[in-house]
Amino acid sequence: MKELPERIHDDTNGLDYVLVGDYYIPALRLTEESRPIGHWGAQA
Repeated sequence: MKELPERIHDDTNGLDYVLVGDYYIPALRLTEESRPIGHWGAQA
């Protein structure tokens, strides 16, 4: 069996993927966002 690359890039959707076990999982990052949240979670 050939070795699979640890990271791949899909040009069709622009996402990077990381090999976890036998599966490729999208390498997603959340943006740092700070915004005030009002009473009961509604935006102020």
